[in-house]
Amino acid sequence: MRGLGDKMTFRISDILVGGSLIIIGLTEVAHLAGCLLGWSFLTVTDLLLVETVLFVLTGILAGLIRRKKKAAAGVRQRKGGKIEGNARTQWVLTGVLAFLILLQMLRILSGNAAWLEGDMTLETVNTFLKENGVYRVNPLTGTAYVGGMSFRLKILCLPTLYGTISRWSGMMPADVVYRLIPCITLGLGYFAYGKMADTIFEGNPIKVRTFLLMVGILFSAEAYMPGVDGFDIFYGGFRGVTIRTAVLIPYLIACLMDRNYFGVILCILAEACIVWTLYGAGVCLLITIAWIVLRRLLILLNHTQMMRREKAELHCNRREGDTE
Repeated sequence: MRGLGDKMTFRISDILVGGSLIIIGLTEVAHLAGCLLGWSFLTVTDLLLVETVLFVLTGILAGLIRRKKKAAAGVRQRKGGKIEGNARTQWVLTGVLAFLILLQMLRILSGNAAWLEGDMTLETVNTFLKENGVYRVNPLTGTAYVGGMSFRLKILCLPTLYGTISRWSGMMPADVVYRLIPCITLGLGYFAYGKMADTIFEGNPIKVRTFLLMVGILFSAEAYMPGVDGFDIFYGGFRGVTIRTAVLIPYLIACLMDRNYFGVILCILAEACIVWTLYGAGVCLLITIAWIVLRRLLILLNHTQMMRREKAELHCNRREGDTE
């Protein structure tokens, strides 16, 4: 039976969530080129397109090479977990979960409401597209920024990503920001929680699907409570703080349990690219530090208890020897 963290596993969640975090990093590179070098937004989007294509091709090539090496070595993939579970129960849980996710996405796509208090994401995307530049115009005033702009705020790259998607797909910026991105956030959130459940329950499919179903029910129940995860996903899934809460944190915890340190680094860097410091950037780093400290303390505690047991056994052996 596989213990938590005994072996780093490679799942589809690592491909989708990890790949999305890498795309955020690629967006940051193109975004900084637009900010620091003064490139036009069209040039920035072209650079991001080239980066994404190269990344996808590299990923496909790496996957083919990895698969070929496994085939050459005669390695057969084993299903994680101790049991496969009842097939009928799995299908029922999968069907219910898929139906719930479909309803949630339809709710996002058909809804006309978004939580916009203090948010200017759409306005910023519109200025990028209209002015053909990155952070050249204040979306509130329509004029150049007076006295410059905070660099920490300037490096946030989500508006560039959303504007690029709008240009590539031909979708209206409002549809990208308020409908497409929240659906993607919701889907990635399920994959992130799925990875965490798969690690906790050691690949037991019934327990994993039950866990995801509970997560989905909580998302729906929280949709009427401002400030909680479900509400933020349905009405603010385009915000960096929502992506951090719904995707980065559960994926980070799963990577820490699975000792997937590359995934941990991706979460920390992705948060720095999408969340402003005043809204709590660095939460992923703090969680990582707390996890490492707690792990060290547990190891030290176990070592101390082991030493005490050895001393007690040695003392008992000496007393028995003296008695004889």
